[in-house]
Amino acid sequence: MSSPFDNPYRPAPGSLPPELAGREPQISAAHYASGLTQTGGAAQPVVFTGLRGMGKTALLRHSVSAAEDMGAVVLYTEASKEMSLAAALRRSLEHAKAQYASVPAKIKRAFDAAIRALPKATYELPGDGGGITLEARHVEHHEGFVEALETLNAEVRRHDRFLLFAIDEIQDGAINDLRVLVRFVHLTAGTAAPVLLLGAGLPNAPAHLHAVRTYTERWRYSRIGLLERDETIAAIANPATIRGVTFEVDALERLVDETAGYPFFIQEYASAAWTEHRGNRVTLRDVDMIAPGVRSMLESSFYDERFRRLTPRELRYALGMADLGVGPQTVGAIASRLGASSENVSSIRSQLIKKDVVFVPAAGLVEFRMPLTDRYIARHRAQLERRARFYGRREVTKSVDS
Repeated sequence: MSSPFDNPYRPAPGSLPPELAGREPQISAAHYASGLTQTGGAAQPVVFTGLRGMGKTALLRHSVSAAEDMGAVVLYTEASKEMSLAAALRRSLEHAKAQYASVPAKIKRAFDAAIRALPKATYELPGDGGGITLEARHVEHHEGFVEALETLNAEVRRHDRFLLFAIDEIQDGAINDLRVLVRFVHLTAGTAAPVLLLGAGLPNAPAHLHAVRTYTERWRYSRIGLLERDETIAAIANPATIRGVTFEVDALERLVDETAGYPFFIQEYASAAWTEHRGNRVTLRDVDMIAPGVRSMLESSFYDERFRRLTPRELRYALGMADLGVGPQTVGAIASRLGASSENVSSIRSQLIKKDVVFVPAAGLVEFRMPLTDRYIARHRAQLERRARFYGRREVTKSVDS
């Protein structure tokens, strides 16, 4: 009997799944870029893009680990709207200094210099109040930081290693801060010690980076999406096979339908099926037992809460958008579907963006933020339409009464 603690599936956000099925081209691109950089050749930065839960972070971490095996010294950071990139870089430098404890003393000193080049301003309070420290907000005016990076890069190369920046959620990085790093990477491309940048972000990451520098248009962007049927089967079956457990064909087919190739859903459903099974076989009964609960849990956490916050007008916008099909839709097509002009529905679109239901992947386009939102709408369409009509009548009644 398999132990539930031997569960090979990894539904935790950002965790590395046991099988990166269907991502071979992306893995190969990052591996080539790392290998080229290691030998002194300048490689195109590689950025993985996709919707939430598609495995971008897992791919980035896998690529970073492979690069470290080649000798990379990695500065890994996650861009955030809540934290300046300067603060995030400080943390990544401090982490790298601790992680690479075995590197020569000169590299350690170069880490220290780069950390010092991102100063914290300290102010003494009156009396015995002590001091307060304010994080440096931006790196754009810190020329000393760039010089420190140059020194660090030189020391890393002197010891037969190479420097790699890895930035997750890159679309949230402040443009001015990213400009410093992008320019630094670009300048090293013309030297014998090039630096590599790997990134991951939402589908709007390329547009964000194009605003940083126009030459980022020549970077290598790879958008990852839902897995194909055979890839989904491999992601589910192979990790179990390694542990001596097989999935019945009918069980696999049911999981293919339930997950629709969405990597996060694959890990959730497969993990639950593993916990349910007994012996060395996962049966259709096991999957039937767990499927309703997993579906309810995922719909509640991914979609229900978002859609409960929508007004009738916003609901109708989402329904009209789903009618147009899967993927990004033009603002004009959505407006036409609603029988309105783009200008008349622009405020609705803005509210849906604020409520984390849609986002703008590129100018003139709108896309659902969560994968398979169209499937959720199809499953619950009657209920959503009733809500839109019922609350719409209430809004009209209130307007008349007032």
